[in-house]
Amino acid sequence: MKKQSLILISTVLFSFGCFAQKITTKDSLKITKSIKSVIDNFENIDYKKFESISISEIYCIICNGTKDSKLDPYVISRKDFFENHLKTIKDFESWKRAAKSEEIKLILEKNKRSDITVYLTTWKKDELTKGHEGEQLGLYFKKRNGKYLFAGIETIP
Repeated sequence: MKKQSLILISTVLFSFGCFAQKITTKDSLKITKSIKSVIDNFENIDYKKFESISISEIYCIICNGTKDSKLDPYVISRKDFFENHLKTIKDFESWKRAAKSEEIKLILEKNKRSDITVYLTTWKKDELTKGHEGEQLGLYFKKRNGKYLFAGIETIP
């Protein structure tokens, strides 16, 4: 796990430099810590811990039954996400690959759903099958009181 954390940190910092986002090194390190906390909590499920690393409403485009959410399309309560979706996502092949990914991109968003979105490469082009465009798993983070908290999840081609 220590080696994976070092790879993740160096990849985040490399990604920060390559994409010239206006994300400070300090925020890059905070995001790295937040990513690790999310991955750890998905592996060792603990609601109290999840409550401390996430916002109260989670955007989840990959969760079944959230399209017509009363809050907003694809937005559900933290408790609903934790109780009804986290375990399914944890067992999802894209999640397993994202948790081990060595390719990461940080995107400065500053919008309603995310301040910084982290894209972890799950499948490279043609890796899953010839002609497949590849896939990334996106983790959304909102900055609250100086901490980046988990705010959502999606997959994109």
